[in-house]
Amino acid sequence: MLRGIDTAVSGMLAVQRRQEALTNNLANIETPGYKKVDTTLRAFPEVLLERINDSKTSPTGNAPGFSWVGSMQQGVYAQENISSFLQGDLVTTNNPFDAAIDDRSLPLKNGQKPSAFFAVENAEGDIRYTRNGRFTVDETGQLVTAEGFKVLNNQGNPVQADPKLASSEVSINAKGELILNPDQPGKRKVVDTIGLVLIQNPNNLIKEGNGLFRLDGKKPAPMTGLPAGVQLHHKMIEKSNVDPTMTMTNMMENVRLYEANQKVLQAYDRSLELLNSIGRV
Repeated sequence: MLRGIDTAVSGMLAVQRRQEALTNNLANIETPGYKKVDTTLRAFPEVLLERINDSKTSPTGNAPGFSWVGSMQQGVYAQENISSFLQGDLVTTNNPFDAAIDDRSLPLKNGQKPSAFFAVENAEGDIRYTRNGRFTVDETGQLVTAEGFKVLNNQGNPVQADPKLASSEVSINAKGELILNPDQPGKRKVVDTIGLVLIQNPNNLIKEGNGLFRLDGKKPAPMTGLPAGVQLHHKMIEKSNVDPTMTMTNMMENVRLYEANQKVLQAYDRSLELLNSIGRV
């Protein structure tokens, strides 16, 4: 009977962890470039049950016999949370420094679809990757993220600072070139090129929060030229790839699963209470 309690409890814990991931997805539905997290549930390995010391004897006759009873499941567990790197919808913002990555046309490579990311440098000087292209310019004319992290160019260095960025007309073309006064030939100036990094297997990325990912081990070099299937869209951002309808459906399903396991526990509790009362008599 206690094995049944353990199985029901494991189901409740797994569903609770999945619910936490879904809640976090729903909370970030308006976060630019956010990638939803899917929770993988797996059953514990089956246990083979054998009965020993019964009326049967072993084939040699030298040891107590045994007979096979069957197998038993030991419940379910939340194995891991996996980020989904599907392309989110692109929306217009009219912010002169916003840029959205569009890599939907990238071909599969060895059965895995690569993904392109902006490379940024945090306050400690470490490289991080993001799909959030909502950029601003700080007081030095440096292109930065909302957290103040420096945006890197196609050489792996911070985008060249230019005090005129904050006061001049700015354009970002499909190649990532940051252009001052694009419609004035006499004043037109390419300040720098926003760098993109192509991650061949984005599942190797480790989620850190604030839309940032890190990659342990060897770091990929920024692309000096964008490959076919990757382009930037100016004055646009990529929305979260969370499907609100599906997320709400999964959350309601989790509630029903949790309640079902809870009823199993309540049934075991009533049975144990009955056995305890009989024992007292």
